[in-house]
Amino acid sequence: MDTPSLPPPIPAPVKDRHLGLIIFGSLEVLAGLGCALLTPLVFVGQMTEAKQNDHPFEWSLALPGLLMLGLMAVGLVWLGVGSILARRWARALLLCLSSMGLVVGVTALVAIVPLLSSMDEKMLQQGQQVPPGMLLVVKIIAAAMVFIMYVVCPGALVLFYRSRHVKQTCEVRDPVERWTDRCPLPVLALCLLQVAGSVSVLALPGSGAVFPLFGYLATGWAGRVLMWGFAVFSLYAARGFYRLNRGVWLAYMGTMITAMISMAVTFLVVGLPEYYRASGLPEWQLEQVLNNPLIHSDLMVAFPVVSGLAYLGYLIWLRRFFPVDSTRPASA
Repeated sequence: MDTPSLPPPIPAPVKDRHLGLIIFGSLEVLAGLGCALLTPLVFVGQMTEAKQNDHPFEWSLALPGLLMLGLMAVGLVWLGVGSILARRWARALLLCLSSMGLVVGVTALVAIVPLLSSMDEKMLQQGQQVPPGMLLVVKIIAAAMVFIMYVVCPGALVLFYRSRHVKQTCEVRDPVERWTDRCPLPVLALCLLQVAGSVSVLALPGSGAVFPLFGYLATGWAGRVLMWGFAVFSLYAARGFYRLNRGVWLAYMGTMITAMISMAVTFLVVGLPEYYRASGLPEWQLEQVLNNPLIHSDLMVAFPVVSGLAYLGYLIWLRRFFPVDSTRPASA
């Protein structure tokens, strides 16, 4: 006797989240405009500091901040408009970027603990006498600001854009297949990370380039060529990741393991202070860096090692998205 087949499950009702997409998108546009307004302040701040400390203005110190804020301004406005229009690509990119931001924020929250604990010693070295109660308030405010800006804000974006209601709202209002639909979101986040890192390296001046190489610090043109070469390789890897090419994933895994071993050996042999001396920093800034107690602490070496191992763990987890036969789609 045949067993009657069960009826298919009734899908849960989908709630239209277009209003939420508009609200979050508008906030992202406002944040982008805020970044645009803050961009000139980086230049003004560097000029003011140069005059106060009687040292020449350094474009190499202002350019990273200008570039970062400029890219953030354009990106936030673009993504905000995409969210307002309920575009599938905007939802995918915002979910990837906010997830990465949340990881960075949690990491920053952990990293700020030793930084705040060294504040007392640093202020004593500078001859500043601050009451313990006031110093405690400053530490609490700093930790709270990091928590709100780098954990609460990206966390709220992750919770909103990962909702199935938001996903299906975008799919209904934007029924066309987008380029972000052809790649699993965890892999897409890795692609974005490679592109962002490569652009930041290629767009910055090569002066002061230092590349750790198995106990040796490659500087000058050798350091620049190695850094730019690694940036180009990262762009190539991003293209391969997007296509779910298992060979590129294997090559990248091998390269990252080699690079992390090289970096660990270099910092154990040479030391972090020597790395900063070779980086071409202005003398006044180098003195500030070397006077920071954290530079001489083992935490400055242990923290990147732990972060690197976590990154390798993420890469290993992504293996399931890269099929052995690259002509077949990866499992979701």
